[in-house]
Amino acid sequence: MRLWAGAFSLLLFSCSGAAQVREVAIDRPRPEPRPAQPFQQARTRENTGGGIAAGVRSLCDKGSFSALKEAITLLRQDNINESEFGRVMNAVAVTLLEKVYGEPAENTDPPKNHLYSKILSEAARGVYREPPPASDDYLENVLPFLALLDSTAQSRFIAARPDLEKAQRLNPEGTLAPYFLGFASERTERWDDALDMYSKALSLDPDCYPAAFGVARILQNRGQNADAIEMLAGLSERCPDSIVIKHRLVSAYFRENDWVNAARVIDEALLKNPEDPSLSLLRARVLFENGQFVQAQAILNKFSAENPENRDYLLLRARLQNEGFRNRENAVNILRPLYKLNPADFPVALYLTRLLLESDNAAEHTDGAQMLQTLMRPLRTGEGIPIAVIQLASEDAVRRGDWEEARKYQDRILEERGGPATLVNAFKVEQGLGNKSAALALAQELIRDYPDDEDGRIAYIEALMDSGRHGEALRLIDARIVALGPGVYKSRYYYLRGMLHGEFDAAISDFRASLFENPRNLDALKALISLYHKRHDERHAVYYLRQALAIAPRDPTLLQYQKDYEGRM
Repeated sequence: MRLWAGAFSLLLFSCSGAAQVREVAIDRPRPEPRPAQPFQQARTRENTGGGIAAGVRSLCDKGSFSALKEAITLLRQDNINESEFGRVMNAVAVTLLEKVYGEPAENTDPPKNHLYSKILSEAARGVYREPPPASDDYLENVLPFLALLDSTAQSRFIAARPDLEKAQRLNPEGTLAPYFLGFASERTERWDDALDMYSKALSLDPDCYPAAFGVARILQNRGQNADAIEMLAGLSERCPDSIVIKHRLVSAYFRENDWVNAARVIDEALLKNPEDPSLSLLRARVLFENGQFVQAQAILNKFSAENPENRDYLLLRARLQNEGFRNRENAVNILRPLYKLNPADFPVALYLTRLLLESDNAAEHTDGAQMLQTLMRPLRTGEGIPIAVIQLASEDAVRRGDWEEARKYQDRILEERGGPATLVNAFKVEQGLGNKSAALALAQELIRDYPDDEDGRIAYIEALMDSGRHGEALRLIDARIVALGPGVYKSRYYYLRGMLHGEFDAAISDFRASLFENPRNLDALKALISLYHKRHDERHAVYYLRQALAIAPRDPTLLQYQKDYEGRM
């Protein structure tokens, strides 16, 4: 049973306007009640003479998705959009739809000397145009915040709060001021304030759905992704034509590795928008994660014809080359230019660092080590290092056999319990340190919580072998060799069975079978070298040593063999 310290009631409504109430529990203390803000009626600064023009201004002040859409429709009546007022308000509505709601932008031609035109122009360049203290114009106080939507500087959000609070007093019915206040609070890590402001925006107009996205982000950051999915799924049902909402829902499913539901939502969206490239890219991601590499490649090839420089496409293509087609070099060549273009792009930097650390090329490995050190430095004082970086550092230490360094990261990794991969890596660390009981406990946790994870099965079998339970381990190995098709996992099981054989010929047969399944299985090559070395069979030992050195030219064990066989290589 989940216990909540408090509950946050989020109002969600249908996109057609019929209100429905749902409760979304959020694990946070109940905020202290606040005194009511003094409100002041919004003032219209344009001399419009009422009628349609006054309605347009009122709708833009409202700032919700449907209000902005309606404003644009009204502007197109009676050629109002050709007047100075019409041109500038059209630009305001179109820009808000694009920047806040993700609506594709239309071309606009606002008068250059109008105040709003200047604010929009400067915001597009990231410049915050501070409103004068005496301003009682709602849009003059709220529109400058568009400059900060892509900012990460907390000081800028703090400085903008007074203008937004003033805007909220000027127009208590507007959704933009509370939404932007929620956004600013989220960026400055004032989570409770953010939830309150997002809730306020949604209660004023339910189709201010970016506020719902804000709530979902906070839920996810608090480990409540299932609640975020529930909320986004309900929102998607009420707004079935919104591609933006479906994107957010798919992203939430991705966080759970729920490829079945992600595919379902993507396919629903593709029925309505079959030529949408962003949806095609998401479909390729699902195919990739399900191991359907050839099908994913076909979609990516079509996508690249129109969007060859798209960042998400390039990152997925690099993963496909490396994980799908085992072409690490191609993946590195794809990501290097992308990293140089934006070294601060964390997913690109993290994946490229991993590729370089796994390289047998000394120069590439050095580059990867330097990039890892950069990732290990927090962006801000007091900020923790992301768990993905800690995990990568631990995996690199394990790969190098530096168990003491890997042990430094162990507690943080086990705190997260971020899926089977983290537990497998923790198992390897304990195994490398010779902590058999700790390694067995981790292996048992893997086999209990992730019974279908192949790496977890292998860890459990290795733990049984280390504990002397050879008969049990052999039965599990034989069952997996029969059940599995060709590939790297079957290669691993042949290697493990070879390690259990006491008879020379039987062990040699299994190690060779392991190499047939995966010619780059370094453990099998080392085992063959060791067996032939002990038998003083230099010809066979050197034969497998050459293959192993081609894979791992800096491996200390192989370098010692190379020294032993100097003159025979």
